[in-house]
Amino acid sequence: MNKDLKKILIFFTIWRSSLFLIAFFAVLFIPVFGGMFPYADKVLIPTYLPSWIWGFGNFDGVHYIKIAEEGYKAQFTQAFFPLFPLVISILGYGLTTFFNFYLAFFIAGILVANISFVLSLYFLFKLFNLDYNRELSIKSIYLLIAFPTAFYFSSIYTEATFLLFIVLSLLFMRKKNFLTSGIFISLASATKVIGFLLIPTLLWEIYLTYKNDGLKESNKLIKAVIGLIIAPMGMLSYMYYLKISFGSPFYFITSQPAFGTERSIDRLVLLPQIFFRYLKIFITTPINSGVFFNALLEFSFSVFILTLLIIFMRRMRLSYWFFTALNFILPTLTGTLLSMPRFVLMSFLIFPLVVEKLGKHYITLVIFFLILQIILFTLFIRGYWIA
Repeated sequence: MNKDLKKILIFFTIWRSSLFLIAFFAVLFIPVFGGMFPYADKVLIPTYLPSWIWGFGNFDGVHYIKIAEEGYKAQFTQAFFPLFPLVISILGYGLTTFFNFYLAFFIAGILVANISFVLSLYFLFKLFNLDYNRELSIKSIYLLIAFPTAFYFSSIYTEATFLLFIVLSLLFMRKKNFLTSGIFISLASATKVIGFLLIPTLLWEIYLTYKNDGLKESNKLIKAVIGLIIAPMGMLSYMYYLKISFGSPFYFITSQPAFGTERSIDRLVLLPQIFFRYLKIFITTPINSGVFFNALLEFSFSVFILTLLIIFMRRMRLSYWFFTALNFILPTLTGTLLSMPRFVLMSFLIFPLVVEKLGKHYITLVIFFLILQIILFTLFIRGYWIA
């Protein structure tokens, strides 16, 4: 086995095992289950697993499992893109041969997420290694695993699968295999709405290659164009399905407020306005309230990534910087920083620069991140909203 892959697998295994251990003790520290989401009694409890295990399917997880089980029958679940639950559905129905129906789909969700994450880490190392040495690349992987909300990669959330498609699309993009990159962008855009943000990244990388006479041969240029055409097909296919089935190709947008009452879909809200709103929350909300805690999390994570984007603007590969910046800005246009602690996981392209900048102080940040992850994961597994 490759030595670097072995290091990644060992770190992942220790981290994943630790999450189970933390989840087990979380029940003792927080005996009252928050249950701030629907369908737990219909999707998770019927697995007959202990709550510290089925808690990995909390919040959005129940919606993905429900879609995998019965399609888009529940109102407004169209906000969740189809590819992740589709893969769970295929595997879940296969596992019903060995397990009860609900347990089969839960196991399928856990397997899809965790296998996706392991593969993501392996290919992400290869991507980082194109620009940085092996040690710095490995440290950047560790930083991602240690990130305070990285537990979402191991839960029944779309993050790990989406990360895999992003990393593969960028890796093939950098290797100038634009056709294959376009295929993975298409898969990414069928997994999460922000997957389409990879299209401008692909377009820019094709332009750079063309500018440097890297597409002289007609067949290479044709493949690049085909890659560009394929790239949005995942999202467009889902929009076509929504048009045929529900009468609106934009139903995934109009469904958003059902999963975030603060979101605005009828107008764009700029970042300074949002920061002002959050400052008002800090002034008017009791400091010991859940609202204050969540607002502080959302604000802090957003400011952290925004600061990094500003600091490393000139040092980051332009296509990487634009993808990271757009990934940050797009969710904020709805007028809230809701879920930003989870959304900023896709800012991973900036991590090697953080590791490089910190030098020997890198380990301090990793320890801080891990402590914060333990706290946030404990709350999440006990049914309290984080992101």
